[in-house]
Amino acid sequence: MKLLTKQKQDDMARQVSLKSRDIDICIFSALEGSLPKEMLLDCLMLYINKDGGFGHGLYIDNYNVNSSVYQVYEAFRLLDMLDFDSSCQNELYDEIINKACNYLYNRVPPVKGIWNPNTKSNNDYAHSMEFEYNEENKKLFGLHPTAALLGYTLLFVKPTKAYYKKALATIPLILKEFYAKEEFTKYELISFNSLLNSLRKCNLLLEDQKKIEEKLTEYVKKNISNDFKNKKANRPLDVALYLEDSAFDDLKMQELDYLIDSIAPHGMWDYNGSWGYDKYAEEDSAKLKWIGAGTVNNYFLLKKYGRLE
Repeated sequence: MKLLTKQKQDDMARQVSLKSRDIDICIFSALEGSLPKEMLLDCLMLYINKDGGFGHGLYIDNYNVNSSVYQVYEAFRLLDMLDFDSSCQNELYDEIINKACNYLYNRVPPVKGIWNPNTKSNNDYAHSMEFEYNEENKKLFGLHPTAALLGYTLLFVKPTKAYYKKALATIPLILKEFYAKEEFTKYELISFNSLLNSLRKCNLLLEDQKKIEEKLTEYVKKNISNDFKNKKANRPLDVALYLEDSAFDDLKMQELDYLIDSIAPHGMWDYNGSWGYDKYAEEDSAKLKWIGAGTVNNYFLLKKYGRLE
């Protein structure tokens, strides 16, 4: 089992501090213990809008300054990375969560239980192909980030609040559709992994936890690839993050080893993604930002699975 050595961790920390967005520096520093995680709350305030949603390129591939559901999902995902939940006794945390939930449930309420991750104003700003506002992308995202956002609501909001009750009432609608599906987009796999993780943390819907995991496990076993170097393949950590079936253990071990081996000579992970077209010059700056953000995401995984020396 390979480990990220202390020397490489120190080198990575230096490179992140020099080449990343402030919010990514904050998260990395919180994960390694050199900054309190509450600093993330201050960073998120740079991206929040008056309507309570998030914009201003919080998600790197969407330069829209206006709020969108997907940008709220990204904010919640980052909060979850640092283990925030409804037990947090911080006024700024309460303000951020209340405003974000007001945006989600009152300003852009889900239609038939599902949020559209994109908003029309995306098309007025530089963005990757996935964030073009159109029907094709609505189908591409499917039940994502709806499932994840419902889980995050249960995790971040106290049970006495209306938003918590709305989320709890909506989850059965989403699960009914989930159980009936035979195919999933990569985004939906991410979203239901996230929902499963939130339900576990909240100790809620125990029977559904079991059914969700069984459904995901069955699907993942049929579709994952052993080709770790193929960026387009469904690699095990992409689709089985929270699945506990022992059948995935060897694949996860290999993937984590691959992550450590693939660190670039400059001390971070290179980014090889694409916006899918040559429409915006901002894609070049986005790729640079992704080096830092991607490094934070991978460092989080290595820490989660005990791969730090």
